[in-house]
Amino acid sequence: MTENNLMLSDQIAGYPHPKVTETIFGHDFSEQEFINCYKSGKLHHGWLISGAKGIGKATLAWRLAKFLLTQPIDGTQTSGFLDISDGNKTIELDEHLKNTITARIIAESEPRLAILRKSFDEKRKTFRSSIRVDEVRHLNKFFSLSVSDGGGRVAIIDCVDDLNINAANALLKTLEEPPKNTVFLLISHNPQSLLATIKSRCRGLRLSNLTESDLKSALRQINLIVPENDSTIYSLLGSGSVGNSIRLLEHDGADLYRTILSFLSQLPNLNGFEIEKFVGTFTGTKNRSRLELFIELLNIAIARISKAGITGHILSDQILEDEKEIFEKLCPTPDIAKKWAELAQTQSENLKHGLAVNLDPGSLILDTFFRIEDCAKTVI
Repeated sequence: MTENNLMLSDQIAGYPHPKVTETIFGHDFSEQEFINCYKSGKLHHGWLISGAKGIGKATLAWRLAKFLLTQPIDGTQTSGFLDISDGNKTIELDEHLKNTITARIIAESEPRLAILRKSFDEKRKTFRSSIRVDEVRHLNKFFSLSVSDGGGRVAIIDCVDDLNINAANALLKTLEEPPKNTVFLLISHNPQSLLATIKSRCRGLRLSNLTESDLKSALRQINLIVPENDSTIYSLLGSGSVGNSIRLLEHDGADLYRTILSFLSQLPNLNGFEIEKFVGTFTGTKNRSRLELFIELLNIAIARISKAGITGHILSDQILEDEKEIFEKLCPTPDIAKKWAELAQTQSENLKHGLAVNLDPGSLILDTFFRIEDCAKTVI
């Protein structure tokens, strides 16, 4: 069920897929909660693993799948997995067999494992924008097939947010009448958007953003080293997400944010020549990802100006030393913070629309800075 010789839709380009990640950081408690539930003999059939993008949800799901599918099989148990609730905790598979099953899981050739993700559109040479209903129905066919060695099955859906409405309803029907001996591992970046009936049929595992220490360890595992003096910057700007931190590292996110603060320090009178020269570095399709990141960071900066005013200039999560002085100057009171909050909202929408319709990046960024300048002149 893979797109041969292609990056998968649930994978960051150029980096290992979560299924081959050996160690998980920051989510030991959630992993143990699942294992304890398994050991109790009361394993729920549906699990909703939620949290921000890039914090390890898929890594956890694949680890849980490996755990379940490498447990000894006891055909007398209705779960299809060995019942170890009566103290039978020492039985383990032969190590060679365990490694063989794990290898099949990683190769996605294990007959007791199904993966549902956005498929590749050969005609358009890109991944589809959603998971379609026929793909969920194909998953149901998987459940109807017998497995030669018996035992339980696992289905990973990465991510359930990508289901279109018909696919979501088809999955709901399956969750309402779950196939025998099956565990569903649903991954969600935005559980608020899911059907309430899907959420109600799953037990939740809500994962937190990674701490600075765990983030550094996770990045080190994929051979990425954060400059020591920028460690806090990447942790805060990346919101404790490996995925976000990868983007920041690839496009020098710390330097981009420093540039934004440098421009903001000029307010209420911006140096238009400097800004024009800077935005010229975003021309060309190869700079699209860097442009998108810069716009995200610009939105973050505007929102943080407002936050500084609302909280009385105390930013407990100060990204750079210059922030405090700059933000106090731009937003001295909670009343002024409302103006910046309104600007943050409107500009976020404008920038999102501009990217969607491929507006000229230079014009897009210049317009945003001019609006920031106009706002600053009303408060300084």
